[in-house]
Amino acid sequence: MNRIILLILTAILMQGCAAIDDSKKTISLDQSLYFYESAMRWADFTAANSLRRYEGAPAPATDPAKLKRIKITGYDVLNTIPSDDESSVYITVKISYYDEDNLKLTSVTDNQVWQYDAEKNSWYISTPLPVFK
Repeated sequence: MNRIILLILTAILMQGCAAIDDSKKTISLDQSLYFYESAMRWADFTAANSLRRYEGAPAPATDPAKLKRIKITGYDVLNTIPSDDESSVYITVKISYYDEDNLKLTSVTDNQVWQYDAEKNSWYISTPLPVFK
């Protein structure tokens, strides 16, 4: 009887620990997404790129002079889909912006892929900055 109670308590504790790990992972994702969104809203593309890692291929070239002219006016998350194992999250964002040269309000859909790094307990984005035309 004691053995059964001990097994039940062990199972409950293991589930509790898993829930705490999932909670830390979620908090870490929320913090990364907030930092990235804030950097994008303030057009601080250097800060936004600090969360970026490219898997396999080098980062696409972006024109720094053009990026300086881009002003973000809206950042709306349209869809968030976690992977089955919750090691990555697919996020669709609508970014509204204008280029200071032409003052025309435009929007772009940014399909982001966020990956979890278990060793560092942090999230990073593996997709490039959207193309601002």
